[in-house]
Amino acid sequence: MSRVAAVVIGRNEGPRLARCLRSVLGRCDPVVYVDSASSDGSSDVARSLGADVVALDLSMPFTFGRARNRGAARALALAPDVDYLQFVDADSEIVAPWFDAAVAALAEAPRIAAVHGRLRERHPGASVYDHLYALEFDPRSEDPEVIGGMAMMRVTAFAQVGCYAENMQTFEDHELSFRLRRAGWQIRRLDAEMAVHEAGMTRWREWWARERRAGHARAQLVAAYGWDGARPWRRAYASIWFWAVLLPALGAASTWAWGRGGLLVCLAYPALLYRVFRRLQRSGFAPADAALYGAARVAGKFPQLQGVLSFLRERGSAP
Repeated sequence: MSRVAAVVIGRNEGPRLARCLRSVLGRCDPVVYVDSASSDGSSDVARSLGADVVALDLSMPFTFGRARNRGAARALALAPDVDYLQFVDADSEIVAPWFDAAVAALAEAPRIAAVHGRLRERHPGASVYDHLYALEFDPRSEDPEVIGGMAMMRVTAFAQVGCYAENMQTFEDHELSFRLRRAGWQIRRLDAEMAVHEAGMTRWREWWARERRAGHARAQLVAAYGWDGARPWRRAYASIWFWAVLLPALGAASTWAWGRGGLLVCLAYPALLYRVFRRLQRSGFAPADAALYGAARVAGKFPQLQGVLSFLRERGSAP
């Protein structure tokens, strides 16, 4: 019988942590919780429920990849015969039927490295940002060959490609998916619910920071793999430069040269929104959802540019 270990990462998740751990305890063995300097007693809660706790060393900058790697290393030290690793974020709860579906899929196809399933936002109406999470989790807007932060992973595949990249602020899961596919492994999205997620995002600055990290990651991936090697990300990276730099510069130059007529360049932004809107409508999204998602994609170009510039500054100042 296949054996599954769970790796849970989190910081100050409060009641969500207990709910997350209860969803994997009894179904995974061992269950390792990696704590990033919580101040709410999270480590004590995890121990009281029976999880093994790893305190992440924060003398180095935090990254999701480093936290997940430490948890995986601890799980494999405790149980070297583990076949699969279920990665979970502490703000989420794995649904019980997922384990049988995921293990069966991995057992039946030895070349599948990882499986992931549908995520459901717990309170999609709590804020516009929670609703955006719900839209992003919709399978119609996801790439089935890219895992998110939560997936069940074959240990041999995970070890073969060298685990998660530890130097990325985010998109470490995208980067790992790329290396797995390049090594000949497959990634499969199952038609099954995997987890319930609770974003709890209520402020503009939280959304901005998330988009900024996405821009930073895209710039980092293009720098790491080169323009030819970064095929999965280079279109999105070029899009940031076009919509957040080139087009505003063209609009400013046109306005200076032709007066208010130059502002017509700015009509490209609602045109982009409409293009995303129509694509999502054709996929079956409700008009209001398609409009909201399109607006977020257009507005997100600017915090993403901030992330790109942040990465370029960091690289320029590196010794």
